[in-house]
Amino acid sequence: MQKASEVIGRTVVAREGGKTIGKVKEIVLNQSGTRVLGFVIDEGLFKSDKVVAWGAVLAIGPDSVVISSPASVVKVNEAPDIKSVLDKRLNVRGTRLQTTTGKDLGKIDDYQFDETSGNVIGFELSGGVFADVFKGKSFLPTPSTLELGQELSFVGPEAEATLQDSSGNLREGS
Repeated sequence: MQKASEVIGRTVVAREGGKTIGKVKEIVLNQSGTRVLGFVIDEGLFKSDKVVAWGAVLAIGPDSVVISSPASVVKVNEAPDIKSVLDKRLNVRGTRLQTTTGKDLGKIDDYQFDETSGNVIGFELSGGVFADVFKGKSFLPTPSTLELGQELSFVGPEAEATLQDSSGNLREGS
């Protein structure tokens, strides 16, 4: 399991040729926020950002992200699914999470994903309606529906019952 905040900034290296490509600038999730589509790569000064699709990722280690080859890094226009998400400016980290019935569950501070499948495991929240219960932090396992937005994201009201404290315990009364 990987935390998004810990993967951002890691060096990206190509196994073929053993070349350092750049650093992970951003992780791009699909529009439903359930799976990693790929990474935006910062190649350094005076170079435009490029992307690498999840299928080209061989490993996510503690120090670097290993991709198959330098050719796996492409311009955003060459990865239409990633481009679509980036064009819509759909955010995950930093947005407020609310149920479709109007209950504020908190701000998404981070999320965890499986480094072998790219599936999102859940979201780390701060604040919100259960801030006192969870001492300010809670964890929401990936809900069945998630609508990502620019400032606000929505989940169904049933997601509220799956909120856990940071230790994985369900909120009292669940």
